[in-house]
Amino acid sequence: MDAVHNPYSPGAGLRPPLLAGRQPEVDAFDAVLRRGELGRVSQGMMLTGLRGVGKTVLLNEMAARADAGRWITVQLEVRPGGATAALSSLASALSIAIRQQQGPKLSDIARRALGSITGFSITVDPAGTLSASVDVDAVRSGDLETDFASLAVDVGQAALEAGIGAAVFIDELQELDKPSMASLAAAVHLAGQRNVPFTVVGAGLPNLPGKLADAKSYAERLFDYRPLDKLSGSTAAQALAGPAGDSGVTWLEEALAATIDAADGYPYFLQEFGAATWNVAPGPIITERDAANGILLGQAKLDGGFFQSRWHRATATEQTYLRAMAEDDGEDSRTPVVAARLGRTMSNLGPIRAGLIGKGLIYAPEYGRLAFTVPGMAAFIRRQVDE
Repeated sequence: MDAVHNPYSPGAGLRPPLLAGRQPEVDAFDAVLRRGELGRVSQGMMLTGLRGVGKTVLLNEMAARADAGRWITVQLEVRPGGATAALSSLASALSIAIRQQQGPKLSDIARRALGSITGFSITVDPAGTLSASVDVDAVRSGDLETDFASLAVDVGQAALEAGIGAAVFIDELQELDKPSMASLAAAVHLAGQRNVPFTVVGAGLPNLPGKLADAKSYAERLFDYRPLDKLSGSTAAQALAGPAGDSGVTWLEEALAATIDAADGYPYFLQEFGAATWNVAPGPIITERDAANGILLGQAKLDGGFFQSRWHRATATEQTYLRAMAEDDGEDSRTPVVAARLGRTMSNLGPIRAGLIGKGLIYAPEYGRLAFTVPGMAAFIRRQVDE
C-alpha cells in the first residue's frame, strides 16, 4: 500500500494516530487543568515505565493540552549528568513563558516571579549568565531547595492571577541528581501548601518513584504515580486496527494476533510492525502472510537501529555483562547471580554495572536487582549470540 498514507508513526516520541489505552491518564490530567483554572491545586503526575511504552508521547500530549489552555508551560528533557543544565533551562524557559503570557506590562506578581527565577538562576549558575537579560531584582538565598521553592510559589501565583496554572513537564526525570530531585519535591510541596497551581508532570524509568522517595520521604504523597505497561490484547488490536480502518484497510484477526504477539503489546513495537506491514501489504485487507512479512521487516529494523544502537553503546566488557543478564530471558537479574556467571566478585563488577546504568542500558528496580531499560533487549542479545 501507499507509504505516504501509512497511518503508523514509529519513532522517538512521535504521536501515534490513536493513543490507545492511555485515556485514563489523559482524563486525569484534564482534571488537573480544570482544577488549576479554578485556583485549586492537584497532585502532579509521574509517568513511569520501560522505554517504548509511550511515556514521552503521553507527556507531549499533556503539554499540548496545557498549552491549549494558555497555561504557563515549560518542557525539558534531563540528560545523563545534566541536572544543572536541566534546572538552568527550566529557569530560562519559565522566564520566557511568563513574559509571553503577561505581555509588555508586567504585574507586580509577575515581576516578583521573574525575580525568583533570576535568583534561582544565579543559585544554579553562579556566573549569572542565564539571568543577565532579566531586568528585575533577584530574590535569592543561595540554597537550591529554598530558591526553587520560592520560584514555584511565585510562578504559581503569577499563573493564578491570570486565571490559569503553571506546569513543568520533565522527561527522563530519573536522571536528576538527588539534590535536584529534593528541590523539585520541596517546590511542589510548598506550592501545594500555599494553594497555588504549580504542577510538575514527569516521565521516567520504573525506579523513578523510589528515587523521588529517597530524595524526599513525602514525595510518595506529592504525585499521582501512573505506571505505563504494554497494552492488553484488545487495546493493542485497537491501536493497529483503528488507524487502518480510518483509511479503509482491514486487519484479519489472525494478522492482528500475530503482530500483537510479536510486539508483546509494547506500543512502539506495534507502531514499527504496523508500519512495516502496511508498506508490504497489497491491501485493502491485511492477511496473516502480510503480517508475517511485516514482522520480519520490522524486527530487522528494530535490530538494526533501536537495539543495535544501544548494544554498541556498551564496551566489550559491558557487553559481556549484558550477555550474562540476558540469560534471565528478560526477567530481573540478581547481581550475585550475574557475578557468579562471570566468575567475578560483585565489588569487582561494580564499575561495569555503574557504567551500564549511566549509559541508560540497565537500571536497578530494587537493591541487588538489575533490569534492561528496553523490552526485548535480552532476546536481541541472545540473537547476537546465536548468530
